[in-house]
Amino acid sequence: MLKKNQFWIVVMSLLVMTIANAQTKVGNLQIMKPSARATAPGQSISSAYLTIENKGTTADRLVAVSFARAKEVQLHEMKMDGDKMMMRQMTGIEIPANGIVELKPGGYHLMLMGLDSPIKDGEQLKMTLQFEKAGKVDVMFPSQAMGGMKMH
Repeated sequence: MLKKNQFWIVVMSLLVMTIANAQTKVGNLQIMKPSARATAPGQSISSAYLTIENKGTTADRLVAVSFARAKEVQLHEMKMDGDKMMMRQMTGIEIPANGIVELKPGGYHLMLMGLDSPIKDGEQLKMTLQFEKAGKVDVMFPSQAMGGMKMH
């Protein structure tokens, strides 16, 4: 039998897992597995990740993301060029027709720049994604400490 505090820990864990696995739709796009990295005190940059599935017959593009606690959110790509890791800002990320794009560590990702306060482990961060065709959609990104995030 669970003690009262253990019961609430289990309930809150299930709630966080449900939110983390929640899916958001806009047009033909399905947004899955959003997550953001928690930051250390004084750190003003973080990153966020998600998977976007396009169930439509025409491509779309993620063209912008906004987050009230960041001065700017940049779309980035990280890739290896020989033995050098290169990161560059993108003007958009193509979501192919009937395709899936993962924004994950070591690939496409969102850079949260100029944070006005640290992101705490377990926070729910509301960001607005802007797609070229599907339009805008608000998505909740649960934050996790860096050690708690799965690397791809």
